Amino acid sequence: EDTTISTTTLREKVPERVDMKEKVASKEADLKIRLDTFKDKKKATAAARINTNLNKINQNQTDQMSKHLDKMSSILDRLEEKDPTLAKEAIAEAKAAIASASAAVAAQAVKDYTIQVTSEGKIRTDAKKQREALHSDLKTLKELVIDAKKVVSDAIRAAKSEVKEGTGSGQQ
Repeated sequence: EDTTISTTTLREKVPERVDMKEKVASKEADLKIRLDTFKDKKKATAAARINTNLNKINQNQTDQMSKHLDKMSSILDRLEEKDPTLAKEAIAEAKAAIASASAAVAAQAVKDYTIQVTSEGKIRTDAKKQREALHSDLKTLKELVIDAKKVVSDAIRAAKSEVKEGTGSGQQ
């Protein structure tokens, strides 16, 4: 049930992502116009490259985290198929953690890290501010995914321990 909800939620966010891409494109166009006025062309080229890289890093990281969360969901589904009564509470908790992390990943995926240029002299600090914001957001997101992974692994251990207890006492 939870996986269909998250898939439905992701499908609903597709138009939101398209709108966000348009906003990012317009912000990048504004940035390009501002960079064209720079006297130091090396600075302008570096700022444009850094800007492109920041948004690309965000996209790549969120895509990777989504893949990990999808993999964890499929592992839980397989675990639940084997015996739905095993570690039911742990599996439900793990699914909730995955849903929460997936929502955070989806929110992060639509964030924009286009450099807000204040002046040519301050472009370095402007770029650094955006890079630090991206780093901070991705670090927080990574911690959420790691926490979800721990909850999933706890659910797997709980199911395995119930299986071992059940077969061990049944044979003796």
